[in-house]
Amino acid sequence: MSWLTLGLPAGGPALGIILLVTGIVILIFPRIINYLIGIALILSGLGWIFAGSWLWGILALAAGILVLIVPRILNYVVGVYLIILGLGQVIASGFALGLPLIVGAITLIFGIIVMVNPGVLNALVAVVFIIQGILLLAQYFRWF
Repeated sequence: MSWLTLGLPAGGPALGIILLVTGIVILIFPRIINYLIGIALILSGLGWIFAGSWLWGILALAAGILVLIVPRILNYVVGVYLIILGLGQVIASGFALGLPLIVGAITLIFGIIVMVNPGVLNALVAVVFIIQGILLLAQYFRWF
């Protein structure tokens, strides 16, 4: 049982509906993810500060404010992360043809695409959520 299913068995309709609705909302308002993450970073920063960890609190607070002021910066951060992760996977694969090399190359390509067009990340996340929501509902209602 996963915390994502809200206490329902894996594949329950609640998670499917939540993912489907969230995906649609993200498609309608693509930058909502960036704002939600910015708010979460600010709240996290405040939590760190109130807990006495000033350094982490100030860093999280500054990052949250920066993401709220320039929401697309988050997409660039994710793009850079995907590029570094992809390069690491390709290098770790030893350039031997196989699944690790393919996954690394795809991750690297996605990182480059996000850097060239940062808005695509939000749409991609939305589409993945919608597909996952539909598949979970289809599985629950035994549509296939």
